[in-house]
Amino acid sequence: MYARDVKGKTLTFGVSGKLIRNSLIMFDRQTGSLWSHLTGAAISGPLRGTELERIAATQTTWKLWRQVHADSRLLKTDSYRDDDPYAGYYAAPDSGVIGRKHVDDRLRAKDRIIGVRLGGAVKAYSFKALGRARVLDDQVGGTPLVVVFDAASESGAVYRRSVGDRLFDFNAPATGMGLVDAQTGSTWDWLSGRSTAGPLAGANLEQIPITYSFWFGWVDFYPGTELFR
Repeated sequence: MYARDVKGKTLTFGVSGKLIRNSLIMFDRQTGSLWSHLTGAAISGPLRGTELERIAATQTTWKLWRQVHADSRLLKTDSYRDDDPYAGYYAAPDSGVIGRKHVDDRLRAKDRIIGVRLGGAVKAYSFKALGRARVLDDQVGGTPLVVVFDAASESGAVYRRSVGDRLFDFNAPATGMGLVDAQTGSTWDWLSGRSTAGPLAGANLEQIPITYSFWFGWVDFYPGTELFR
């Protein structure tokens, strides 16, 4: 997710119909510049070289989201489908993968990852590895982070491991999804980063913007990326 404000103007975006390195390309209606949806950078046009501000967002199920944000508003579309028109694309290991500039065999092309860009560093976390770990303390670009992931819903989030000047180590609870810090024993909601019980109840972890991507798409833009697998 990106902010649409650029150089004092609010841009409106559409789908260009173009692909670069298998990645969808957007265009803005104000200048006609083309933008990569994966990096948020303008790749041609008057705004070439400009990067959109990344905004933290969560990809999850409506059921889980409503448990945390009961008053959420829903963006309605013209119709909802019970079938998945992309099921075949996800299932076929090489279907639709064309013109790759960089190939990296550390994961299969269509393995899905959570990508983090922070402090000039780039790192990818495979869904499969995160599903096993559930909660992972890590560091990217010199910043201590905690990554939390629910394999059943393929939902994940990344937070800074500090509140103020205090650094925390996190573990998964004995049952269910969530976070427990080792320093105070406080519990934290994994979808909002808010402490729900314990000495730190009411405190909030800062959420970090992330990118959900296929491995082949991520590594083509970020060759040499660090990888947790």
